[in-house]
This record gives sequence, structure tokens and C-alpha cells, in this order.
Amino acid sequence: MKRFDAMLEKDISGYEGEFSKLIAEAPALYRMMTRLLDDRALPRSMSPLVIAAIAYFILPEDIIPEEKFGPAGYVDDIYLCAFVANEVMTESASPEILSRNWDGKAPVVELIGEILDREGELIGDKKERIMQYIGYDQLGMAASDSID
Repeated sequence: MKRFDAMLEKDISGYEGEFSKLIAEAPALYRMMTRLLDDRALPRSMSPLVIAAIAYFILPEDIIPEEKFGPAGYVDDIYLCAFVANEVMTESASPEILSRNWDGKAPVVELIGEILDREGELIGDKKERIMQYIGYDQLGMAASDSID
């Protein structure tokens, strides 16, 4: 059985469309999420959220489906990984947990910031639907976390 990140790399290979630089980092974002699960420093409360991000990546029918949009359909998966990575970084109080689990080309903290800053451009008004899709409110996240 082929690893998901290898299939993802093949799927986005040669993509030159909108958000191509961010989409090129999709396999590394996926691998970072899987590696975080094995990192002893991952706050226990974050495990369900990391698992949800991994599952969302794998599901073919998500909010912006790859089947319909091609590689551009990974923008919601990328956004969710950035959102989760930021939550993990905040909860662990250090970017080190991300850096040691990262093998992408771009510096991970800057990449996460760029993706989150471009939320509207990437996913429009779909953040709430994405969070509902993964059951964010059921994952034990703080009630004060906003999903505007």
C-alpha cells in the first residue's frame, strides 16, 4: 500500500495554478501532523485535533473536494493543518514542536502565519463549515476559541 503523502505528492506534481507554492507544501504539512502524534511533547489535549486534521486530509469529500477542484482542492486541508499547527504551538508554548517535525521547504512558523493570514483568500467563508465537519466543538477545545 502506498503512503498517503506519496500519493499526495503525485497528485500535486506539476501543479502551477492558484496557491501553487502553498499547495506544494501539502505533503510536508500532512507528514508534520502524523509526526506530531508520536512527539512526546504534544499536549495530550491536542491529539484529537491533530487526528482530525489527518483524517480531513485523507477524506475525498471534504468542504473543497480535490475531485472537483484538482490540487486547488487541498487549500482547505492546508488551512486546517495550519490552524491545528498554530493551536499546537500555542498550547505547547513553543514553535520547537513544529520545527522538529517539519521537513518542508518553507520555514514552518512563517508558513503557518502566511496560511492563517490568507484565510479569506484560501477558504473564503468556509472556516465554520470546516470546523463543524471535523467536530471542532466536540474535540474538547476551549469554549473561548473562536471559529469566526
